[in-house]
Amino acid sequence: MSLNTENVVREDGSRSEPGGASPSRALNRTERAVWLGFLSTHLKLLRTLDAELVAAERIPMSSFEVLLTLAEAPEGRLRMKDIAASLLISRSGLTRIVDDLERQGFVERHKCPTDARGFDAVLTEAGKKAYRRARKVHLTNLRREFLDKLTPEQLTAMAEIWETVGFDEHAHGC
Repeated sequence: MSLNTENVVREDGSRSEPGGASPSRALNRTERAVWLGFLSTHLKLLRTLDAELVAAERIPMSSFEVLLTLAEAPEGRLRMKDIAASLLISRSGLTRIVDDLERQGFVERHKCPTDARGFDAVLTEAGKKAYRRARKVHLTNLRREFLDKLTPEQLTAMAEIWETVGFDEHAHGC
């Protein structure tokens, strides 16, 4: 009995690898469409949401994400390192964003009460108001550009997909 060592073309255009599937095998048409669609949609959606926030409230998406994170935190206060970890940005990148928010009066930095080496970012009253205004713009555009284009069944399926392939948010904590 001889083994067939050549690739076999499947109905969907993908090729099977000799001896089973290789993790580094080329993407088939469906996999490529999913991957490129995800990247393209993500990029276009972020650009659109950012442009709308800047036009309406002069707040870029990166600053909005920091305001959102603080608005959801107990007492509107979080360690800088925890914000950076939750937003998957570098500490220096977060520092630049917080510097800008501080200049606008939306955030203040305070020494961490439990660790004198660290700082907390604290949402100010002006920051809470700016966040509420920006949130309305963000949600309106998020619904128009993405969520409202999907059926309830598609939204449920996507939520299940993201849960399946998503990364554990607690794995990034320091």
